[in-house]
Amino acid sequence: MKKISIVALAVLGLTTSHIASAETDRVGAYVGGQIGAFSADAEGDSESGQSYGAYGGYNFNEWFGLEGTLYITNNFVDEDFVDVYAAAFSVAPKFTWVINDTFSLYGKVGVASVAMVIDNPIRDIDYSGFGLTVGAGVNAALTNNLNIRLGYDYTSAELDSDDFGTSDFDIDLSNVTLGMHYQF
Repeated sequence: MKKISIVALAVLGLTTSHIASAETDRVGAYVGGQIGAFSADAEGDSESGQSYGAYGGYNFNEWFGLEGTLYITNNFVDEDFVDVYAAAFSVAPKFTWVINDTFSLYGKVGVASVAMVIDNPIRDIDYSGFGLTVGAGVNAALTNNLNIRLGYDYTSAELDSDDFGTSDFDIDLSNVTLGMHYQF
């Protein structure tokens, strides 16, 4: 049993030392996908669900880039005969602080377009609007070009509808995500 533990520790050590010594490429285009835990707060009523999305961008140098993010949610309201879905697209300048060859921290601030659909037996109501988005996270390089990241995005928007008799409302969206991207 001791021999297996020693071999396992040796393999783990070699793997992590390879990851830590990887010459990470941080400049240029990147594209990836993400899954997340999503919550929406509209006029004091809060609901949560899952999100799925894609992101990509271009890093002009090691500390500055431009990123676009698109995510959609599952039905996040737990009521009979009512389904609510949301989607958001954001564009933001991204600022990165490189800690070492493996880890970096990032932050971003930009604009977002938000859409929400409320589907019930009587009628479907579509809402849309624009708002502000902020985000932060940590990035870890697995290889020279493959990265994973843990991030948080917050979007605040005012949504309105063209349907007669519906009122505008403010919504706050929070999304904690786990993503993986390829740096070209």
